[in-house]
Amino acid sequence: MRADIEEIEVKEDKTVKELMDELRLSSVPILLEVGGEIFYPDEIEDRKLRRGDKVALIPVIAGG
Repeated sequence: MRADIEEIEVKEDKTVKELMDELRLSSVPILLEVGGEIFYPDEIEDRKLRRGDKVALIPVIAGG
């Protein structure tokens, strides 16, 4: 099974929360990767993203 990882480029300075709201992903279980760091968006939603940053959206898939 392959998780589809989408990479986007930030077009203007904003916070992680602003990006998640803009993409309508606030309630989606997802991880972000920015500059080699992987984190849950709600852990550091005030983190600043800069224009030109590449952000990978990594879906969280749970199974049992």
